[in-house]
Amino acid sequence: MSNNRTQILAQRVIQQMLADRRTLALIVIVPMILLSFLGILIRHDQAKLVVAYINNDEGFSLAGNEINLGDRLETLLADIDEFNTEIMTAEEARLKLDDGDIDAAITVPEDFTANVASTRKLALAVEFEGSNPMLSERLEKLFERLALQSINTLAATGTPTTVPVGADSMEFETAIDATYLHGGKDYDTLDYMAPALVGFFVFFFTFLLTCISFLRERMNGTLERLQATPIRSYEIILGYMLGFLVFGLAQGAITLLFTVYALKIHYAGNLLNMFIVEGLLVAVSVNLGVLLSTFAQNEFQVLQFLPLVVVSQGLLGGVIWQIEDMPKWIQPISYLMPLTYGNQALRGVMIKGESLLNVGDSLLIITLMAAIVIVLASRTAGRTKI
Repeated sequence: MSNNRTQILAQRVIQQMLADRRTLALIVIVPMILLSFLGILIRHDQAKLVVAYINNDEGFSLAGNEINLGDRLETLLADIDEFNTEIMTAEEARLKLDDGDIDAAITVPEDFTANVASTRKLALAVEFEGSNPMLSERLEKLFERLALQSINTLAATGTPTTVPVGADSMEFETAIDATYLHGGKDYDTLDYMAPALVGFFVFFFTFLLTCISFLRERMNGTLERLQATPIRSYEIILGYMLGFLVFGLAQGAITLLFTVYALKIHYAGNLLNMFIVEGLLVAVSVNLGVLLSTFAQNEFQVLQFLPLVVVSQGLLGGVIWQIEDMPKWIQPISYLMPLTYGNQALRGVMIKGESLLNVGDSLLIITLMAAIVIVLASRTAGRTKI
């Protein structure tokens, strides 16, 4: 082995890398940008959960004391830091629950205290919004603790509101009577993450496939030969888009079916609606791949687009962190990303069982983004030479 030849080859590689400013930027700048976003998202305090409280309890007279467990629960709720409690009517809570503005609603009936005293069982009626099972599970544990604290009012004698938990309180039973607007008790973290992960992987692989395939068309001279014919630029883009779209849709269908039937996730929506949402996301990914591939000179440069185009959307597009839990100044960036609206639509259809009309706003934005990218791609296709 010749050390001299090895050294010459190493120097050549180094010189090539130093001459490629885009690669140097990828190595130095992009990791710092992505790590900065990741650090901000991890350290940022998430928005507090909101729980509606509907108190209709009329109270009960016990051992000469007027006891109202509904009022006692209201006091205990105010002392819990993990969520904010808002006093509402049943109608207000229903509207906010349907709109997703609150995470759960606790309803206390008129005979709540009397019923607990007679049955020696405190059953707390809670309706969860349920689209995020992790939040519902977290709230349910807090409500169980709340029920145990409130039961001391009836277990105690003398000064009912101040006696600590003791052996007497064990004579009473507590339970959470849970209902779910969306999802259910059987839903887990994978059920919540699956729609976003399906959208992310479909977007990622379709973008990569389109970028590399369109780049090869340019490298082989096919695109230049097409431009020598009467065909227009937008017709070239639409033709390639339809061709790549077939494979993107096939991959999307396989990913969706595997997620539903092999991983056995729970879902509430129609499979066809899910596929239509996927199809629009694939259309954006295909056109974005065609557009950005015109700025790449080789396949290695195609890979350089992945951190900024795909990984950034994985961080800021609502795959892991909800948009409303992000810092205010990051949220506008998230709303510029097509995957944000794809995730919103997929979660709405798969978890909430919404129709395409219910997620129409997100679908319209995805369609507009696809149209904008088509226009941009038709203007840039073929201008960058190999």
